[in-house]
Amino acid sequence: MIRRFLRLHVEEGLTAEEKLARHRWRVEKLIFLCWGLIVLKSVFVVWAVGHYAIPFNPLWVIAPTVAFALLATSLYFWLRD
Repeated sequence: MIRRFLRLHVEEGLTAEEKLARHRWRVEKLIFLCWGLIVLKSVFVVWAVGHYAIPFNPLWVIAPTVAFALLATSLYFWLRD
């Protein structure tokens, strides 16, 4: 627990389990960041389609993005252990 609060940058003193947990946290932060970008993209697409009166449904862009991101995220969490 002490190492977790100190946030050691050197991985020499860490056990294998601590190294794995640190790597997982980095990957999960990246996944959360990517989901945030997907949300921003979705909001932008809905705004652009409404603002510029583009003649198609924004779900044609948003649905495949969310579907593949959900697939990738679920595969990561299912196979990580």
